[in-house]
Amino acid sequence: MLLNIGIQHDVGSQIWWKELYSIGMPIIQHQDANQCLVTLIWQDPEGNENTSTTGSVLLDVNSITDHHSWEPECLNRVVGTDVWFGQLTVNSKWRGSYSFIPLQAHQLPEIIKEQNDGSREAQRSWWVDVAQQQVHDALNPLPVQLTGWGRSSPLHLPNAPAELGWEERDKGQLATVSTDKILSIKWKSQILGNQRDCQLFSIAKGDAPLVILLDGQKWGEESGALAVLQYLTEQKLIAPAHYLLVPSIDGQTRWKELSCHKPFWQALVDEFLPDVESELAKVGSSISDYIVAGQSLGGLSSLYAGLQFPEYFSKIISLSGSFWWPEKSRMLSPKAEQELDSFSSLAPPENSLAELIQTGKSSVKHLEAFLTVGHGEQDMCLYNRMTYEAIKRQGGKVSLDIVYGGHDWLSWRSGLMNGLMHLLPKK
Repeated sequence: MLLNIGIQHDVGSQIWWKELYSIGMPIIQHQDANQCLVTLIWQDPEGNENTSTTGSVLLDVNSITDHHSWEPECLNRVVGTDVWFGQLTVNSKWRGSYSFIPLQAHQLPEIIKEQNDGSREAQRSWWVDVAQQQVHDALNPLPVQLTGWGRSSPLHLPNAPAELGWEERDKGQLATVSTDKILSIKWKSQILGNQRDCQLFSIAKGDAPLVILLDGQKWGEESGALAVLQYLTEQKLIAPAHYLLVPSIDGQTRWKELSCHKPFWQALVDEFLPDVESELAKVGSSISDYIVAGQSLGGLSSLYAGLQFPEYFSKIISLSGSFWWPEKSRMLSPKAEQELDSFSSLAPPENSLAELIQTGKSSVKHLEAFLTVGHGEQDMCLYNRMTYEAIKRQGGKVSLDIVYGGHDWLSWRSGLMNGLMHLLPKK
């Protein structure tokens, strides 16, 4: 199968690897109008099977790989070489990240399963442990993606929607944002009993919207997001705005603060926004209105802020919002995309935002919401569709974009820009 990639030299030879590096990975071949064959190759740094301690290499493609299986997708070794390869069929509109996870012999799933009870909990524990060993694709020429687990690489299929700004950034065409344009502001909260360093980045003069980015540490200069925001503003695709990056402190605090936690938003409104206004006033700027954007729990929290503080927050961007909250047990894991259209009899989780909206306990008539979620997120699609329908029926302005992607930075980075172009178009 490897001969199909167009290299005529002996597989695994130095000249073969040299040519492969010049071609770059992954190799994508159309199978039909809707599907592509994706070939991925990893070079074993320890050589062939006689010299290497690597017993297997997991292929982790975000929201395609089954993280709940004792028989995960793996690469295959070409016997007698340092070559591992894998092939999979993917929708031609897909965009997502992937990585390789080399395993030692004692870490193989069949070994771990025998040593434990084979339960879902044991499998999950094994996966969380080995996922920290992920490595990016050194053959992929595009910028490495930083995830919660480590380093991964981007996979863009030919028919994936264009990424305005990000394509230019990935090609090295955008200048990095100078640090002197980013103001650090410490938020010391008496209400929350903690503190964090936030960042204020302004691409506007005078009166302009303030965009609050939750999980702000993910959207800093290193991510490329600020350079893309500046570029899209200069291209007159997004109206000039101020951007406030509010980071999470740690996982436990994030779970508490972003799970519909009113004290978090009360503290931000009462304690921190006055400080932000003061800093903007020093350079002759001010806040005209607000947009809140977040991913996963941040997407849930963004909509919650719009419901609880309508006098402040009416424009919302939710990226893969965790609208199953507060009932984790209600995650459904449907097996087929067609189930996205068969949720009419499904009741929203008790005390969820969809229920509050559907029953009229929370008004949405002031809302302008942009929701996006990935086809690969399965159950998340159901709950995002349910929340979208609830907002729409109760008179809120809302759009829902279901993309060919997963619970993934590559989906969120496009979703944020699309949401801003939707809610902040240049007039």
